[in-house]
Amino acid sequence: MRTALVLSGTGMLAGCAQQLVTRGWRVVLPSRTQPLAADDGPGRAARASISRGHRPTWVRADWADPGALASEVEYELDGHLVNLLVAWVHASYRTGVLTAVHRLLAEGAPVVEVHTCAPVPDPVLPNPTQQVLLGHFAHDATRRTSRAVLEAVERALEGRPPSLHYEDAR
Repeated sequence: MRTALVLSGTGMLAGCAQQLVTRGWRVVLPSRTQPLAADDGPGRAARASISRGHRPTWVRADWADPGALASEVEYELDGHLVNLLVAWVHASYRTGVLTAVHRLLAEGAPVVEVHTCAPVPDPVLPNPTQQVLLGHFAHDATRRTSRAVLEAVERALEGRPPSLHYEDAR
């Protein structure tokens, strides 16, 4: 079974996490808070997927302790490696968290990094990295975010060259 590690999968990347689960991926979601089984409010896509029986695996984690985060994910993986990393991590934690989880990735596993501020920094990991720069949305942000990130995920899984994707308020 293919395994995806989605950092921020109970928040901004909840729609991406849900789509990966729907497509048959095992999805691991490190987060401070466990997704609930309700279908409304922030993170509703991840919670809705849980309420319908499609369960990503939640792992208690805190970006401020990247070593513990990686250890908790590693324990949950039970010897398996991650085939896809999708991440939105606040800039102050980004390097530490991505570096800590790097050892959990299969060789050559693609990475999709999501950013909300320009300029977009260089990738942290040596893995092929698709990057997404999200604009600001006044309406339907979850759908737009999911679409932009999923397009980058598809490019990554197809082995296409790393690139920067822009999603604006169109």
